[in-house]
Amino acid sequence: MNKIFFIIIAIVTLQSCNGQEKNKSQNSKTTEIIVQDHNTINFLDAKFQATGFFIPDISNPYPTYTYSDKKMGVLSVDFIGKRDETQYFWNPNNSKGYFSKSTNPENDSQNSKAIKKLIKENDYYIVATYLPSKFITYTGGEDGEFEPKQNAKTTFYLYEDRKWKQIGEIETLKIPEDLLAFETNLIQKELFKNLKNNSSTYDGTHSISVETEATTTGMASISYKFDIKKNNAILSLNTYKESNLCEGKYIGIEKDNQLEIYYSGDQLNCVSIDPKFLIKKDKTQFYIKGIGGEATNNEWIMMQ
Repeated sequence: MNKIFFIIIAIVTLQSCNGQEKNKSQNSKTTEIIVQDHNTINFLDAKFQATGFFIPDISNPYPTYTYSDKKMGVLSVDFIGKRDETQYFWNPNNSKGYFSKSTNPENDSQNSKAIKKLIKENDYYIVATYLPSKFITYTGGEDGEFEPKQNAKTTFYLYEDRKWKQIGEIETLKIPEDLLAFETNLIQKELFKNLKNNSSTYDGTHSISVETEATTTGMASISYKFDIKKNNAILSLNTYKESNLCEGKYIGIEKDNQLEIYYSGDQLNCVSIDPKFLIKKDKTQFYIKGIGGEATNNEWIMMQ
């Protein structure tokens, strides 16, 4: 195991990786097919998977593989579930997930064949992160250690319709620690920016208040007010003994006679793979799911 500063593998921290020794043997075999223009790279090419798929040791893990070459740079390809259920499959705490029958989680997290076999590409967003060699300083040594330069920029690509599309670029040293939320946010902004307008069914102001839990000074509660117009929604909160989180901009998508509402602001801790709220209309009455605490979060509650 080598400790290296592998910025774009999974998190922006020092992380263990057992693929470096394999990389050294692969580099000499692949230099003739390295391209300088990253727009021509097919990040799904088998040569980039030479060190294998693995599940990183992070709080919300997902399948990924990485590749590095001194002439090309460093890249990783992440497979992020399109639904929470798919994403959660890779979590060690999932009693029905990938690690549920594991006797050696560390070895299973590096079992490339088993991981790859379980990935159904249609169920995942595929995101490539790329740090070109011009932004890298190699510090020498047999382990191929490196670090990003101060002006380094990492580019993010989404694989969609059998091609790679740039969805973001950020200074490498400013990549948030919660890479899953950051990439999910980039994906959603890309997919949602060309949405067709919803019908006017849900337009207007919708309010709801819900009690959450008893405190020593009274019952905690949250009041929600949604101002909705076509695809755009603004959420305002009024709370008592509760944190006032995740106010602001949301995107609404009409699907299966419901309005799926996703957070679209800048607080990464508010970003979610599944919609944060669901609103439906029954005759003249609106109902919402996703508000309050555990007691009410999965219930349809009538709105005003």
